[in-house]
Amino acid sequence: MKKADFLVALEDVLQRDEACNAEDMLEDYEEWDSLSKMAIMSYFDKNFGIKITLNQLKEIHQVNDLIQMAGSKIDD
Repeated sequence: MKKADFLVALEDVLQRDEACNAEDMLEDYEEWDSLSKMAIMSYFDKNFGIKITLNQLKEIHQVNDLIQMAGSKIDD
């Protein structure tokens, strides 16, 4: 998956009206709450086969951290 496609998918998962950028801090997103974290966990499991725990999400601060967590599943 291309990074641009992931960013669009992330907007959908978070139900954001504004664009997501890799440098954005997730804590700055109004939509970044417990429900969106569960949605991210589900998205990664379904689309990448990666199981993320809530403890791992506590270490995620930036959109780029999510991209790095996906590893080789997301490329430029």
